[in-house]
Amino acid sequence: MNETGPNNAGLEQRENVSATQGVMFFLKRQSVSLYLVSACFVLAALVFVFYTVKTNRDNEQASRLLGIAQTSKQFEELFRQYPKSSAAPAALLALASSRFSAGDYDSAFDLYGEFIQKYPRHSMLSAAALGKVMCSEARGEMEVSLMGFDAFLQAYPDSYLTPQALFGKARCLQATGKIPEARIVYENFIAAHPESKWRQQAESALQLLDRQMRLNRKSGKPNDSGS
Repeated sequence: MNETGPNNAGLEQRENVSATQGVMFFLKRQSVSLYLVSACFVLAALVFVFYTVKTNRDNEQASRLLGIAQTSKQFEELFRQYPKSSAAPAALLALASSRFSAGDYDSAFDLYGEFIQKYPRHSMLSAAALGKVMCSEARGEMEVSLMGFDAFLQAYPDSYLTPQALFGKARCLQATGKIPEARIVYENFIAAHPESKWRQQAESALQLLDRQMRLNRKSGKPNDSGS
């Protein structure tokens, strides 16, 4: 007959206590782990909410400032203060344009390049691309600009900026002595877009080219650098 003595009973009791403590320790550890995971989720949610609220607030503030900004300094301050807002691309583009208008072509060139680098998929990318080429033209880099205008016309054949690019190309041709080629650009534009609002500008440019050609003939200068 098996009898449980005092020693055996004490051993079993200690084993039960030890097992119970082990289970409690395991549950406590799991509880801490679950708490930490839950805390992480809560923290992540709070961060997301804070970021969303701040982003919306920044967008509203930046949009408001963009609506009242008029000077180059204001556009620059807006862009530097709210670089991730929805108004930042427009502010950067406006800053580049204002620098160009002020005759600071080097700065405008760099700013248009910054726009292209930061926002390669933005809907106003073509404006920055053309602006950069026009900076080169304004700096007197006619051969570079001519290639730039051609590249723009190939990259954005249906752009609303096509007339400006075509006229820029014609100006570069004229500046490099290729007057007949410049005339062809304007004539082709008028033929293709007889109702365009840019037609009058093209016709005026043709008149100036014709006057230059007459003056060149009187002075004995060639009207084409290749002739």
